[in-house]
Amino acid sequence: MRMFVDSREPVVCRRAALQRGFVQMALDVGDYSSEKVVFERKDLGDLVNSIFARYGDRPRLFEQMDKLFDDCQRLQRVPFLLVSGSLEAVERQFKERGQRLNRQAIYGAIASVVVRYDINIIWYERPFKELLDIMWSIAEKVEEGKLLLPQRRKLKEFSRSRSVASIANALQISPIVAERLTKKFGSLYNVLEAVKNHPSDVLVVEGIGKATFEKIKALGGIE
Repeated sequence: MRMFVDSREPVVCRRAALQRGFVQMALDVGDYSSEKVVFERKDLGDLVNSIFARYGDRPRLFEQMDKLFDDCQRLQRVPFLLVSGSLEAVERQFKERGQRLNRQAIYGAIASVVVRYDINIIWYERPFKELLDIMWSIAEKVEEGKLLLPQRRKLKEFSRSRSVASIANALQISPIVAERLTKKFGSLYNVLEAVKNHPSDVLVVEGIGKATFEKIKALGGIE
């Protein structure tokens, strides 16, 4: 397995990655990657700035997640967002500038990344070298075919469909109902789009009553 680090990453990050065995190159998607996994890295301060900075009427963070989501769908890769840093440290920086950090806005943005884009998030405050080890281990397990395969479960007893597991987990519904939604809509993103724009198409799915539909709307942040 080969792991890559983007040539535009900060020097200190690139140096640590090269020492770990990563190969440097200009990546089209993400900051670190293997053949099957993509990692987008953000310092917490950068994440906060991308939440409040806007492209038009949307936070810059979601423009970036759009690209990561689309590219990973096209390349059939598993996306991760790596967040490194301490919220308390960023909060102190805001106070020094006479500003107040809105934690709920940060939590809401992170929840949207997980629910709307089906992107895994790792928030880590330990040294960066340890984060590199985590990335490497994740990529290895995906390469070994262990994605969505729980330990101690036989393969024939478990659906390895990423979409089914993602929909079941994100929307807090049973795997059976999640499988029906997957067959009809294909992905978590498409389910949420249907909930927002074509609710009648969702409500006809067996197992989706009004209460479940309203729960899905709430979890997806859909008004």
